[in-house]
Amino acid sequence: MSKKLLMTVGFLAIVMIGFSSCVAPVLPPAAPVTFSILYNERAATPLKKDWLILDEYKKRQNVILDVRLGDDAAYDKAITQAFESGDVPDIILKVWPKTIESYASAGKLLPFSDYENRMPNFMAYIKQHNLQGELDKLRLKNGKYYILPGYQRTIQVQQWIYRRDVFEKHGLKAPTTYDELFDALVLLKGIYPKATPITASWGGAHLFAMMGAGYGIPAGWAGTSYYDDAARRWRFSPATENYKALYSFLNRCYKAGILDPAIFTQSEADFTNKLVDGSALVTVTWVSSGFRTWNDKLKENGIPDGEWVPLPVPASTIGIRALPAVDPLRKGLAVSSRVTSEPDFEKLLKFLDWAVYSEEGMTLTTWGIEGMTFQNTSAGKVYLPTVKTPKNAGGTLDIAKEYGFDSMFNLNENEAFEDYKKPPEIVAFLERSLLANEAAKMNPPLPLDANAVEAARIINEKITPYVTESGKSFITGGLSMDKDWNSYLLELEKRGYKTLEDIWNAAWEQQKR
Repeated sequence: MSKKLLMTVGFLAIVMIGFSSCVAPVLPPAAPVTFSILYNERAATPLKKDWLILDEYKKRQNVILDVRLGDDAAYDKAITQAFESGDVPDIILKVWPKTIESYASAGKLLPFSDYENRMPNFMAYIKQHNLQGELDKLRLKNGKYYILPGYQRTIQVQQWIYRRDVFEKHGLKAPTTYDELFDALVLLKGIYPKATPITASWGGAHLFAMMGAGYGIPAGWAGTSYYDDAARRWRFSPATENYKALYSFLNRCYKAGILDPAIFTQSEADFTNKLVDGSALVTVTWVSSGFRTWNDKLKENGIPDGEWVPLPVPASTIGIRALPAVDPLRKGLAVSSRVTSEPDFEKLLKFLDWAVYSEEGMTLTTWGIEGMTFQNTSAGKVYLPTVKTPKNAGGTLDIAKEYGFDSMFNLNENEAFEDYKKPPEIVAFLERSLLANEAAKMNPPLPLDANAVEAARIINEKITPYVTESGKSFITGGLSMDKDWNSYLLELEKRGYKTLEDIWNAAWEQQKR
């Protein structure tokens, strides 16, 4: 064999040896990781074990979710039970800062602020939407935050609505003040004596919250604490003259027969029936989906021109024209602190960062899967014709119910997606409301330490039921605004409302130092 041939063979042998050493061994695929999650199940979209979104999480991120259910209508209770049982899921969905504050202070939750460097999608989202200031508001006294937040536009989707057909039939303009509303409904009650002109759901808490904004205070589900700019201090709203003015107007409506006496006790079904049988004329509700369903029901019930539409917020009897404040924080999730000692902790952070904040994760959560539920067009993403939306009532596919999309990790508002779901007239109305700056401004943040949180909780347990029952009595006439208000204030004081204010204001002053 020639020298040249020997050199060639040797070279090929070296190349083949090198090549074989570079080929990585074939490894079996990694086993999927499982994370437990507390999920707020809705009656309209009950969990299905074969939801496509769960399969996609496994397919795309190698994650299996062990879903534990909590009733959406009583979800705070489900969270409390999870912590009291000691069997806390890895992930807790649909949480708000106040809901988890005591658990965070007790060291039971993960401080996400310690792991920002491991969540690149989250930090990019905060930077892109200029939300660092909002993120800082979530920090507790120790400077840490314990919630992975979602964000939304500060546009109030809870609005007043009214039966435009009835008002126009009798030559009545859309009311612009509470007094105009009162006069119009008294007139209509005379024409329709069986009507319940103003009705509401949720024990009246929704109506009180909406009206409270018109009196410059939180009421109903909006809470009781607020910062009084003029007095430069935090106040307990049920002990204010503005709350008294709110009760006075509602009592006036009750005595005139235009306030539904069943608002404190009626079910959601009873409330809805009044909206579609023609008896209700004004209420407050979420308007995002429009009113096609209710209007169609009115027609079925023999009211062919029946039409619910949004009503621009009327000014209250003290001249304030406002809707409740909109928190840019939409809702969030929390994670049990025990996960830091578990082997898949890093994978959990990576999954949450992807599912909630990555473009891929947000698209999956909201729109679903391209070609199956949506398509990309020159005008942006659009659902396929089979998908049922407020714009496409003829669609046959409910992607939330059938596939679980727009359900679990839908924390961040995708404006294009949210507006796509709304009827065009609702998009225009809400844009007008946003430009008119109708939503009241948010209270400044007020972090409380663990001792203050516990002290406030104990007082609220004693004072909240009394406020609720007294409110009903003031409205329905069981208590007199003139004769009983001072006694009511004395009882509030006995139950600790001034101590509550002291707790808030002490924390406020300490924060300013």
